[in-house]
Amino acid sequence: MTSLQQFIEAAHHRANEYSRCTPEQALVYACEDVVEHELGSREILSSEADVIINDICHAEDIEIPTILIARKSKSALALTYIDENVICIRGKSTTMSTLLHELAHAVVGAESHGVLFRDELARLSRKHISVSYAALLHSVYSGVGLEMSPWPATAARRN
Repeated sequence: MTSLQQFIEAAHHRANEYSRCTPEQALVYACEDVVEHELGSREILSSEADVIINDICHAEDIEIPTILIARKSKSALALTYIDENVICIRGKSTTMSTLLHELAHAVVGAESHGVLFRDELARLSRKHISVSYAALLHSVYSGVGLEMSPWPATAARRN
């Protein structure tokens, strides 16, 4: 069994823990959990998130969302309010992967976790976390049966 197969199986198993989500959403969250557990991303104080998001948005030519910080929640690490262009972070700290997940929602303008969202998250992860992180995320998404654009597409921003 390849190590990629182990990650795919772990994601399928983890998806069962997201029983209140759609099957697609559960798989997306599970894949992200598996990759985050394996490779991790930088932990960020919520108070620093505004500066980091501003820097990323300037570099990417993305409309800058407002960052709100709320109390920690058992049900969500963060939320994006698409119509208001607001990202709400829950708790005193977050991770780069969580920030990029929410930013991907804002960029594609959708609450869903479809292929446009996943492609954007892989692209942002490649540029702002690491190529290896994005490659594993892309591979696990694909391996569990979620549609993805070809890997080379994550290297360039769509306009």
